Amino acid sequence: MKGKQELMTDIRHTVTTLLAQAKISPTPEEVDHLIDAYEENRAGIEKLYGVPGVRYEEPAVTFDPRQG
Repeated sequence: MKGKQELMTDIRHTVTTLLAQAKISPTPEEVDHLIDAYEENRAGIEKLYGVPGVRYEEPAVTFDPRQG
């Protein structure tokens, strides 16, 4: 199991890599905030995929006026 310091290094690497791929250049303070929030945000994203069938369903009730 990884130690806290090693985990934070991995998270920092992940966040900075994702920002670089997206060509986003936040301030160092913003990067620190994203790193601090990463684990909670990632857990929330995982929960979205934890609901059976959600991947193929509409995210909300929709109305298409073209259909009678």
